[in-house]
Amino acid sequence: MDGGTYIVVFDLTERQQIQVGKLGCYSFRTGIYLYVGSAQRHLSARISRHARKEKPLRWHIDYLSVRADMLGAMMVSAPRERECEMAAELRQMYELAVPGFGASDCRCGGHLFYARRL
Repeated sequence: MDGGTYIVVFDLTERQQIQVGKLGCYSFRTGIYLYVGSAQRHLSARISRHARKEKPLRWHIDYLSVRADMLGAMMVSAPRERECEMAAELRQMYELAVPGFGASDCRCGGHLFYARRL
């Protein structure tokens, strides 16, 4: 699969204040974070990038992914529009972690969601 949408799951083990680029500084609680994204080409490379700790900080998710452990990812062969639909579905189940996170090129409230560990 070369392109599509995805959900990446991260585990943050310590509460942290994180500066998310120009979006601002936010307090991230310990727990599980689900991030919805898309890559119309090189999807596997994008997922691998999210798992790396050493990388230039370019996208909102980079600021979290260098501090949290990536637990896994689910990839879906779907058009880019499905990214926002998936974010809307996750918003019905989980708390929006940071308003506007990962959504600078759409009208969604954000693409990062928070879940407490059980």
